[in-house]
Amino acid sequence: MPKTRDGFYLCFAGPYPEFERHASKKDACAAFLEVARELDGYGQEITATLHIASNRSEIAEYPGFVLSLGPRGGLKIEGA
Repeated sequence: MPKTRDGFYLCFAGPYPEFERHASKKDACAAFLEVARELDGYGQEITATLHIASNRSEIAEYPGFVLSLGPRGGLKIEGA
């Protein structure tokens, strides 16, 4: 049986975590940037976490990366 390929689960900061699966880190970062830049246009900031797991039930409590917008509007990725 083939191994399940890991996915990248994006979770925006908020009171109720919802994990959105992406096939690659690049796709997850692009999804984050789309939302973060839209909110930045309204003067709001947001952060998100990126978890690497085979499926939703294997998502660890602590993320692999923390995503935010940098001071000039670029993507800031910090290893957790």
